[in-house]
Amino acid sequence: MLKLVGRVLRLAGEYAGKLRLSLVLSFVESLLLAVPIFMAWYVFSLVLDNALQVRDAWICFSIILGSVLLRMVLRYWFVMLESGTGYEICARERITLGERLRHLPMRFFSEGNLGWITSIITVDLPFVEEMGMDALDKVISGLAGALIGVIMLLSIDWRIGLITVIIYFAAFLTFQRLERVCRRESPIRQKQQAKLVSAVLEYVRGIPVIKAFNMGGDRAKAVKDAIESTRDHSVGFELQSVNPVLWYRACFAVGTAVTILAATLFAINGLLPAPTAIMVFIFVFYLYMPVQAFTNLSSQTRITEAALDRYEDLNAVDMIEDMGKEAVPHRHDITMRDVRFSYGEGQVLDGVSFTAPAKSVTALVGPSGGGKTTIANLIVRFWDVDSGSVEIGGTNVRDIAYDNLLGNVSMVFQNVYLFNDTIRNNIRFGRPEASEEEIIEAAKKARCHEFIMALPDGYNTLAGERGDRLSGGEKQRISIARAILKNAPIILLDEATASVDPDNEGDIQRAIGELIQDKTLIIIAHRLSTIQNAHQILVVDNKRIVEHGTHTELLNQDGVYHELWKHREKAGGWKISR
Repeated sequence: MLKLVGRVLRLAGEYAGKLRLSLVLSFVESLLLAVPIFMAWYVFSLVLDNALQVRDAWICFSIILGSVLLRMVLRYWFVMLESGTGYEICARERITLGERLRHLPMRFFSEGNLGWITSIITVDLPFVEEMGMDALDKVISGLAGALIGVIMLLSIDWRIGLITVIIYFAAFLTFQRLERVCRRESPIRQKQQAKLVSAVLEYVRGIPVIKAFNMGGDRAKAVKDAIESTRDHSVGFELQSVNPVLWYRACFAVGTAVTILAATLFAINGLLPAPTAIMVFIFVFYLYMPVQAFTNLSSQTRITEAALDRYEDLNAVDMIEDMGKEAVPHRHDITMRDVRFSYGEGQVLDGVSFTAPAKSVTALVGPSGGGKTTIANLIVRFWDVDSGSVEIGGTNVRDIAYDNLLGNVSMVFQNVYLFNDTIRNNIRFGRPEASEEEIIEAAKKARCHEFIMALPDGYNTLAGERGDRLSGGEKQRISIARAILKNAPIILLDEATASVDPDNEGDIQRAIGELIQDKTLIIIAHRLSTIQNAHQILVVDNKRIVEHGTHTELLNQDGVYHELWKHREKAGGWKISR
């Protein structure tokens, strides 16, 4: 348990001083609990000696009252320091974690870690800031109570004190059994919580598909299984703890009886003064009370330690190396040199090389899964290449400070993500310091000002979770407005017109026209008709760039692009037959 105190103090960092002070206050408060017992012993001694005076009673009363008031003051400041510090620590760690997540490679997020991350933020850290801080108080007060009790009884009568030490030692041995159970089961409990969170998140995100295919029962089974598994493990955890808890409590029950019996026999045989024996009778019930709470505290501390383990595991995940000191060069051409990249055991890119001149349009086309999106992701270091290099203006992107790199690139994704915030703030996300006039100007260029003003609250309208209150085309245009506002010299565009209606397509194309003026543009094309005027087209197939040139040049080569164009023309005449 003292190990937990050390871990929390290390986690506290600059708040460790306040936390140490709170623990000192808790320790002193626990010592003051013995004051009424000392006063009772003193009064009994005077009564039995027929020496009690009114003045003595008032003195004892004043001391007891003073100790109670002092304990209240100490408890107040303890709560202010400990609870407030716990929330401050975890608030700081959440902010730090949020910043850290921004610098983790996309590979980490692609490996199904969302439930793990969510449970750490929503389950583990809250447990640390609430139950973990409470555990520190109970550990310190329990140990303080045990320490003062043993010292008092040893000073009163070494034989009674020795009995107490033996009882504590026996209880310690049984407590180790409980600790082993909690140490083994607590990490499993926290992992089970993460699995449950993952199952619920997957179910909620998949609700539209589940409803559309009437598969609620099948998909709900995964959530039900996760809930039942969590329940079974929790019940099993409690059942495994029953015997150690009973034996631990039995040690103190028997110890109380043995201590009272010993004090009685010593008093009868004249080995212990009657007032002292009476004080032992009273004090023995207080003596074991704080440490008996350790049975509940064991699981509390072990779960807190498991929560800290999982948080530290997340902090141990390697971030994208950000050793770069360079600013983004004034030139904004993009070059890939013999780039190879693999994901898991499968190679995604194999020897990709090309140059996209500054202020030019480079289109990436090819069959699905060929590596087009991967190329865009490597430019902004969502992943890092296995070999070869990615350069901007002749400087390797690894040598550019990561924040500078991201600050000079705008990305417009095909699947737009809007935050559950106002439309104004979703656009301002591109440049937080932008003025109201700049936001409106960007919205006008993105052809979304009119539909925004038609909404009930205009720019103050909430977009809803993932922007669900807006249509696909409206979300695309807000995404483009965000990129226009950012005004980065390099644009990575996952073609936004692949899945929108014709009415929105024209507006989106005009918005893109505003976005790409005097910019270096890499566009992942899904409709070949939109890239006929690109300065160069790169055909990505089977992990390589197999063709490159202009639209006309590639049509004349009678290769992959020519085949894609023929399929496009054939699909253009497709219609539903009866």
